[in-house]
Amino acid sequence: MEDGPDARLRRRERLIDEQLRELAEMGELSKLPGEGAPLVDDDGGAGDGWAARHVAKNANITPEFVELRREIAERRDRLVRRLRAHREWLEDRAALLRDLPAERILDAARATTGFDGRVESELRSATGEINVLVARHNLKVPLVLQIPPLSLEHLRERSRPGGGG
Repeated sequence: MEDGPDARLRRRERLIDEQLRELAEMGELSKLPGEGAPLVDDDGGAGDGWAARHVAKNANITPEFVELRREIAERRDRLVRRLRAHREWLEDRAALLRDLPAERILDAARATTGFDGRVESELRSATGEINVLVARHNLKVPLVLQIPPLSLEHLRERSRPGGGG
């Protein structure tokens, strides 16, 4: 005879309760953080908080700050990739300049400096755009969830090999 999902769930809950009771009797659960507190924060399925969470979950609604956090992370990752690629280009360019004939070095160095300046400007602009999103995100979340503004110099350090990021 096949049990229904409710019967299987009740059987699992009883088994878990028995296991927790045995662990408690053996002293395995004593002096743990939260000892004596309920396992779940259940408001009994009543009230505005429960209703808001229930409606949002069933409607597949994502809070705006979650979307902002995702966009910030994606843009930050793109910016770090661009920083790494530009650093590699500069290293390749420096090697090229070392091997150029003397009469071509000055023009190539000017072109390198000009391009580097344009990329630096683009990177600073992209950092500013990300920081606008960070500020918007931080207005919508409590202090513990806030994101610090990005610094191009900090990203540059973290994007170096062995820089952790």
